[in-house]
Amino acid sequence: MKTIIRISIFILFTNLLQAQINTTKVSESKPHPTKEYDSLKNFLGEDAMQYKGQTLYLKGKSESLREYGYDNFIKKMENGSNKENIYKCCDGYNSSYDSLNKRYFTVIDVIEKPDSYGTEFYLKLENQKSNEILFFDYSSRYSSSFPFITVGYFEKNKELLKGESFIFRKGILDGLNDIDTGNLITNELGQKWDYVDLTIEQKYYTLSVILENDKEEKITFSFSSIYGENARGVFEAEDAERYIRDYGIEAFNKMLNGKVLIGFTEEMVVDTWGKPESINRASYGDQWVYDGQYLYFKDGKLESFN
Repeated sequence: MKTIIRISIFILFTNLLQAQINTTKVSESKPHPTKEYDSLKNFLGEDAMQYKGQTLYLKGKSESLREYGYDNFIKKMENGSNKENIYKCCDGYNSSYDSLNKRYFTVIDVIEKPDSYGTEFYLKLENQKSNEILFFDYSSRYSSSFPFITVGYFEKNKELLKGESFIFRKGILDGLNDIDTGNLITNELGQKWDYVDLTIEQKYYTLSVILENDKEEKITFSFSSIYGENARGVFEAEDAERYIRDYGIEAFNKMLNGKVLIGFTEEMVVDTWGKPESINRASYGDQWVYDGQYLYFKDGKLESFN
């Protein structure tokens, strides 16, 4: 018995002497692939890497703001307000308005700033007119600081809008003039306005749609007021027809007058009043808050409101 134990221990000891530690080669980590730009957004926030390869159009400014020029355009990737580093200096401490207005820029590269945690970048640009290389100091936090229209975004929406028509809530178009004659337009309740073109209007230099009614009156209307976060009171013609078919002309006329009714869906309320300031959720339903007004939904339909 002792002999067997000694032999077993000897074999185990021999195997331990012969054992080897294996090494495994691990490939170097590769950066996560950046999603391709899908043209659905103009301002990309923290997804700024998607701008690489895109063409940016620099919008004009209303006359009262032109004296301040354009900020955040620099010659080299440096922080601070050194005048020598300002590209096309200077209107005040900014780039000259006349030198950059309506220019096109190609995004050659996107460089993340050190220690910015993916919120601050430099867009390396090429001025398509002069072929000069410059940088734009880009912040992912504020869309208002992004003065460009991405050409891909513009072209995609121009195509998507073809054949669209819109109906506006009462009062939305008050005070608008015909862009050809200058005459004040009249918007009858339920009147349809057909899409003509996508443009940048030359008063406030906002992205806008050109619309025409059956009287051949034409207006410009802010694109963001139709599809933006704060859009309200604008109905695509197909949605209007669906609302009339499913809920009746009386209900839709309420919407056009800015009113809501018990039984309205969440979609109908958002189309009429826009998104709520806040939503309080509970087991018995949801409370939507609009500037002191409270709407109560259950199973997606309006049950009561004050």
